[in-house]
Amino acid sequence: MFGKKKKKDIELIGREDVLRSAKEAPSGRITRKVPELMTWYRSVLGNREYQQDALFVSGSRKLAANKKTRILAVVCDGMGGMADGGRASRKAIDMMVQGFQKVEKAPGLNIPRFFQEGIYAIDQAIASFPKEGTKGSGTTMVACIAEDNRLYWASVGDSRLYIIRGTQIKQVTRDHNYWLRLKEMRAAGKITDKELMEARHKEALISYLGMGNISLMDINTVPFEMQLGDVIMLCSDGITKVLSDEHIKQIITTEDLKPEERAESLIETAIHANTHSQDNTSVVLICYRERDIRENS
Repeated sequence: MFGKKKKKDIELIGREDVLRSAKEAPSGRITRKVPELMTWYRSVLGNREYQQDALFVSGSRKLAANKKTRILAVVCDGMGGMADGGRASRKAIDMMVQGFQKVEKAPGLNIPRFFQEGIYAIDQAIASFPKEGTKGSGTTMVACIAEDNRLYWASVGDSRLYIIRGTQIKQVTRDHNYWLRLKEMRAAGKITDKELMEARHKEALISYLGMGNISLMDINTVPFEMQLGDVIMLCSDGITKVLSDEHIKQIITTEDLKPEERAESLIETAIHANTHSQDNTSVVLICYRERDIRENS
């Protein structure tokens, strides 16, 4: 969808931009451009009694030429129909962040394996929570690690990750719900189009952290190479059940908003569109861009 650019081409373009933009500023300083990963986030209660969303995002960072720069973002949506979804989402965040802190500067980190091992460990930890009657605890999770301009992601459940490039938007994670299974059954000829559309409980999750035997997860093993201007969005379904992909794209790409105002606008738009039953709502934005740096000449 986005088209392909060879890594070499991206590197050459970056160098040419720096050479063209390096100039003697009127103040007597040299101005140059440095790539950076900018992050913003917002989370609100909505109209619910309890906050069962939880999130974490590393602070904005400039990319260093002589070492890898890594940032982590995670959004978890505790399952309200289960016991203490808020505790489950917070546990998932805590374990993922603690694991990342141990390997943040490790050379040669296998990020897909890090995500897979983390998901298995978190799933077991939440499954071991005391049950309330027959109810266990559970949470969705969508996470990403940006390593310089390379992006890896992992998801369990129906919290989503989008990539916005220019005028295009793409959801790169799947919703792990019964609708996914139904579409697979239809593709295999096991049900008809009518049975597909008439099926009930399409949004019921078939994978989440806390099952105790998790097997369905989305993890990309080949990194996505970000280009300058790309925006990565992680969110809970408080956004996606209210706003269409096109509406999300319009907010993120509007020139009337500063980058730091777009996360706030997404949340406020979702709340105003669903004033009676808005769910907990969380969003994280990561932007890969360049910033001017001035140095004394």
